[in-house]
Amino acid sequence: MEAIVFVHGIVGDKEQYQPIIKYLRKKGINNFYEFSYESRIGIHPIKVISKELADYIKKNIKEENINIISFSQGGVIVLAYLKFYKNKNVKKLFTICTPHKGSKWAYMLNWPGFIDLRPNSQLLKELEDFAPTAETNVYSIYTPLDLVVFPGWNAKPTHGKTKMVWAPTHSTAFWWPATMQFIYKNLI
Repeated sequence: MEAIVFVHGIVGDKEQYQPIIKYLRKKGINNFYEFSYESRIGIHPIKVISKELADYIKKNIKEENINIISFSQGGVIVLAYLKFYKNKNVKKLFTICTPHKGSKWAYMLNWPGFIDLRPNSQLLKELEDFAPTAETNVYSIYTPLDLVVFPGWNAKPTHGKTKMVWAPTHSTAFWWPATMQFIYKNLI
């Protein structure tokens, strides 16, 4: 069975995943891992956190095939992981409200993690160029009502398969019914 790894956003934790885990368990999917990282407030560059993800996967995941479900900054972390650590075992990546094109909120602080998430940042440009060449299938979900990834359409990448949902907020998009259905449909 393929492993599913969850990667949370900038202030998230494993509690975020519980609604979708419950939904997937009802559908017969039970092989979950939850990557949690300490630098959740933007102090560390995304590349540093992607190295932590690489170490976590190497140490903990023995399954040959991996699918990753990421939320917000987590999607950028996973794309950086795929670019810099080239794990060919990751078959599918789901990004939910990930600032693929940056967020204007990232100008709030001059910390490395925030700088990485600014529109037109060097990292986001590198990832945008890399993503279409990746061997991983990318599925992205966004809401135009997102006020964290602002403007909301900055969470819609130019690559992969995308789904717009009418979730009223950034955080509710993660467990919105259309989001969970899209993930399940594309996991199987």
